[in-house]
Parts: sequence; C-alpha cells; structure tokens
Amino acid sequence: MTENELSIELKNGNVSGMYFFWGDEDYMKNHRAAEIKKLVVGEDDSFASFNSFDFTFGDGELDLGALNDALLAPPMMMAQKLITVSFAALDSLKEKEKTALLELLSEHAENDYGDTVLIIKATSGGFDPGTAKRPSPFLAAAGKIMKCVEFAYQSDSRLVRWMSRHFGEYGLELPGEVGQIIISACGKSMYRLIGEIGKIGAYAAAQGAKTVSPDHVYACISRTEEDDAFRLANCILEGNTGEALKCLNTKMRKKEDPIFVLSQITKVFADLSAAAAFIADGRDKADYAKSMKMNEYRAGLYYRAAKMADLKYFARAIERCCEADRQIKSGVGGYIAIERLVCGK
Repeated sequence: MTENELSIELKNGNVSGMYFFWGDEDYMKNHRAAEIKKLVVGEDDSFASFNSFDFTFGDGELDLGALNDALLAPPMMMAQKLITVSFAALDSLKEKEKTALLELLSEHAENDYGDTVLIIKATSGGFDPGTAKRPSPFLAAAGKIMKCVEFAYQSDSRLVRWMSRHFGEYGLELPGEVGQIIISACGKSMYRLIGEIGKIGAYAAAQGAKTVSPDHVYACISRTEEDDAFRLANCILEGNTGEALKCLNTKMRKKEDPIFVLSQITKVFADLSAAAAFIADGRDKADYAKSMKMNEYRAGLYYRAAKMADLKYFARAIERCCEADRQIKSGVGGYIAIERLVCGK
C-alpha cells in the first residue's frame, strides 16, 4: 500500500484494522498517524484520552503485556479505540520478540470486533524492509495481517510545493530553482527541511526580502561534509547523474576545494564497501555500526545503500575515485575529474 492510497482511504473516512508504517519519511508517518487519530477518537471529545493508547519503544524494548492489555480493553463511550506503537529501532528486537509481536497481532486480527485501530510505526534507519522481490521476514509476515504502508521520500516537485507553503507563512515566495538548492544541500527528509525552512524564512524576512534567494539559503543551512558526501555518493550509486551534478554544482558555487570534496566521496565509498563486506558475511548493521564507530541511524543508511550493489562495484568505485584524485593532482582540472567520476566517464 502506498501513502497516496492511504490518503484516499483517509479522505473517504475508511479507517479500520491494523496499519504498519515503514519507509524513509518519518514526518509523513507521524502526519498520517495524527489524521487517523482525529478520525478515530477526535480532538475535543472528553472520552478521547480514554480511547487512545500510545507506546514508544526504544532499542531492544518491547512490552507485549501492556500492548495486549490495550488490545483487550473495550472502547469507552465511543465506537473505536486507537493504539499507536512507535519503534525507534524495530530491527533491534530479537527475532523471537518480533515473532511474538506478530503472533499477538495475528491472534487479535482473527478475533477482531472492529473496535480497534492499531498503527505500528518503524522509524527510518531502524527497520530493513529487504527488497521488493525479497521483503524482510517481518514485512512479509506483517503484510498478511496488516495494511503495510511505505512512506518513501516525496518527489522534488512535491517537496518544493510543500516548502513554498511554509515559506508563505513568512511572507516569502520560493522560486523552484532555490527549492532545488535546498533539497540538494539538505536532502529530502521533511523533518530536516522544516528546520531549515524556519531558519531561512526568519533570516530572509528579517532582511526585508520578498523572495528566498540562494544567498539566504547558503547563509543559514546546517549540514556536514559527511552528509553532503553521502548524498553525492548515493546519487552516483543510484545512477542519478542529474541529481549528482546538482550536488556537485552546489559545492562548485561555494568554491570548495575539489581535492577535499573527492576525499569525502572516496571515504563514503570505502565505508559503503565495508558495509557490503559485512552484508556478504551475514553480519548485521549493529555489528557494522560498532566496528565502524558509527551511530546506528547512519549505519542503517549505509547498510541500505550498500545493498544496491556488490563488492566488485564498490572496489571499482574506489579505484575510479583514486583515478580522479591522480587527475586532479596532475593538473587535469579540479572539478572536471569529479564530473567525469559522476558521469561514469
């Protein structure tokens, strides 16, 4: 089930059963969950608080007893109750715990009286869905008893329209090309973008501007070189040459040292190569994070990207990075060598 299909279901007021929210875009997961809550228990009803159960589990945490009690509790003076379960890292659970969770939900589904709506949210980076051809065991099993909804990153055009509405709250217009600069610099996470919009909007409005300009963006955005390099390397990995060149153009306009830019890209490919080696050995991302001294969220991103190719691809990518480095240092011409790397030449 896609987010658009869920949106249509909500517009028609057809909320029922159990939902499993997974995917990259956490902002929209929470937005849709809030819409479901409004439909099921409302906002102002004095009984709403008695018919809404919220559970948030951290790494390795699961309280099946509390969840079972909530499932068994009858609604109070309302037709339905809502249960929301949020996992910081669903994959941090042991397999037997995942199985027990699915068994509990399956049992509830078999004895469903239509008085409970349940949402399970898996945080991005904390759940590996597998692939379309080979979904993870949890996703495959959940799909038999729940409506599994993927929350993919929004398209650039939708993100620009969404950002435009928020910049409008500051009395600012957002040209499409400036919206693309923000996305290229900050990525597609809507939580990340909403924070940057607040800073850019406040700054541009204080300057008396009516339109957001690239200068406003560059003066305010927060990012790390590692974030930039991962985004650029990921575009190369996906074969998204156009987006990779946009990322590279942003660095060129800022006059960043091409040798430093290339070194960051090379490091990302080396880390991705390590992730691919861990995957080939059957080791999980927690092991990878510990060995690489990387936080689990970032390790999850690298693990997911590494599954897009194999060790041979990454070995060749690192070799091409070294070739580009030799070209730059031999005077071929700064960013030209990186552009050739991006374009696969």
